[in-house]
Amino acid sequence: MVSTQQKFKWILDEIEHDPDLKKLRVAFLIDEAHRSQEGKMGVAIRVPFRNPNEPDSDTADVETDPEEEIAKIIRAHDANQLFVAFTATPSPATVQLFGEPFDTYSEAEAIQEGYIVDVATSIISYKTLYNLHCAIIPADDEEKLYPAGVVSKALKNVAFQDEGLIQYKAEVMLRIFEEKIKPLIDGRAKAMIVTSSRLAGLRYFQIIKDKLKERKGADYKVLYAFSDFIHYETNQSITEFQVNGLLPGELIEDRFEGEDYRLMVVASKFLTGFDQPMLAGMFLDKAVVNRNAVQTVSRLNRCHDNKDTVVVVDFTNNAHAILNAFNKYRKGTPFESYEPDEQQCVNYYDEIIKSRLFSPENAVKVVQLIAVGNDAQLQFTVNGLRKRFQDRIAKLDNRKKFVYLLARFVKSYHFLTCFFTYPEHIGIFAAFAEYVGPQLIKQGSVSELMKKIRQTSVVKASVQYKGEVAISGKIKLKKGRKGGGGPPSKKVSIQDMIEKISKEFQITDEEALYIKEVTEEKMHDEEIQSTIAAHKEDIYYLEKTYAGQVNYSIQSAYEERDRYEELIDPKYIDPGAIFDTMALTVIHHGLQAVA
Repeated sequence: MVSTQQKFKWILDEIEHDPDLKKLRVAFLIDEAHRSQEGKMGVAIRVPFRNPNEPDSDTADVETDPEEEIAKIIRAHDANQLFVAFTATPSPATVQLFGEPFDTYSEAEAIQEGYIVDVATSIISYKTLYNLHCAIIPADDEEKLYPAGVVSKALKNVAFQDEGLIQYKAEVMLRIFEEKIKPLIDGRAKAMIVTSSRLAGLRYFQIIKDKLKERKGADYKVLYAFSDFIHYETNQSITEFQVNGLLPGELIEDRFEGEDYRLMVVASKFLTGFDQPMLAGMFLDKAVVNRNAVQTVSRLNRCHDNKDTVVVVDFTNNAHAILNAFNKYRKGTPFESYEPDEQQCVNYYDEIIKSRLFSPENAVKVVQLIAVGNDAQLQFTVNGLRKRFQDRIAKLDNRKKFVYLLARFVKSYHFLTCFFTYPEHIGIFAAFAEYVGPQLIKQGSVSELMKKIRQTSVVKASVQYKGEVAISGKIKLKKGRKGGGGPPSKKVSIQDMIEKISKEFQITDEEALYIKEVTEEKMHDEEIQSTIAAHKEDIYYLEKTYAGQVNYSIQSAYEERDRYEELIDPKYIDPGAIFDTMALTVIHHGLQAVA
């Protein structure tokens, strides 16, 4: 039996209440587990790991091995169910849920044994440069502030949807396709163009289609795979069926199998799970990072006769980050499992209640109004709570911090309820926080922001060739060097780190404060420090492998603080840049502490 994730809870309920099914042994094989564990969609999968008939804290004072504890929870739930998860790119949540892998077949092994093609040896890199102009200039007293990350992404979409830029990049793509990709696999190779949005994808498709008509002797065609949408300028429904001229019942992936279709434009569709062995080229006009980068570029790794080379071209100046992501997952999961912290959710709740901004009674009232569907009374109540919030917290930064706290509480609750049972009032408050939190800071509606964004145009743009970025050599797995000299003798301090960063990069005083704050947070992170202590003799592992995980944790901390600019700034994300420096400082501090 094959099931989608949406039907999974129904199946579990059927097994639970059907005496005949209870007699059977049931094994659940969960594919692409990393896409199942984050957010509420994964709750149905994780609920069986908790035994509702036993108190959650009965072993709280007993030191147990995390894997043994997880095994105990699974056994206690139901003896006839077994859960096995498969993933090549596990998230920290997946590893935390399932524990250490009982078996690992790494990407490196699969490449060495010829089951997949190595897709990350090198990337041809371009940088897209642009200047923007907005025709709407508000008066000083009318100008409203919007979240920087939202504005940054929206403006980048304007540039990456610009017809002039797409015309230029499409020509570059076609030239590279015809020279480097089309001749591969005995002249049968196909390529995928990954765009920043469905509208950008539509423009790419139309422009490339026109260019192929103009090209004398062009013997190949292009398709556009996407989820149907409404065009914001024309209000027309844009469908994959109509745009591609598909026959009734025909799937676009089946059409792409044809020898005459060699290019496929996508936005988000087919970036995971798409299996087409003839794919040997990918053009990235959309920034992909971490696990998403590995999953996207790995669409090229399917083997085929005479397929030993693939070509990846990046237009987002992101080649180093993509190759780093592959390095992180080459030998298996970069994350270590650890036991979920039952108290984390309670601590967040206590911190929120102590602020006296909102009470459990407020939560009960809002949740009751949501339940009965009284929208008018609900909005009136939320407006009152928002006014109270804004009256009591004057500074925007402090408002943001409190909203982030609510979001962390909600995320923590949804994950931890799959392991532990919490009192009803905490569940009610989580539902309240999830509904009210996003409405507390009103800095101008999205519609007002989009009016300005849509009046913004590209006035100057270019695409700059940056060269080829390569991993040094093909697959060469380096063994961990035990006894690598012990912890460094040099003392490390945050001030020294900031001075070093200031000499190499231009940073503001505000940036320095965030660098200091996040570094100190990670220096006091018990999970990170315990891992450093456990591997103190293996300096190679800490500096070359675990530093990547610390870097990931640092980026998550910046995301929680809504510092999106740093997350796309090369001086932060490039190899050896600020995030790497912060990660190594955290590791050296931990080594110093256990020396």
